[in-house]
Amino acid sequence: QVDAQLLVVQKLEEKERGLQSSLAAVEKELALRSQALELNKRKAVEAAQLAEDLRAQGEHVQGRLRELQACAAENRAAKDKESLSLKRAQ
Repeated sequence: QVDAQLLVVQKLEEKERGLQSSLAAVEKELALRSQALELNKRKAVEAAQLAEDLRAQGEHVQGRLRELQACAAENRAAKDKESLSLKRAQ
């Protein structure tokens, strides 16, 4: 009976060692995944900041485009007026 109990204890100890090895592997994988998660979070924050910067830059460019279009329209009107004056003068 003692031998049988010793055998059971040995098997349980072997099983415990196997479980501890599995636990260590899972903990290592968890650490790696946590690092990857933090890296991805940082990348997401950087991407969000870049998107915000690009949006602001796009708004600035659109504003400048509107200004230039208005200026071009004024120049066209002035050119047309001068062209008409020239024709009258001729």
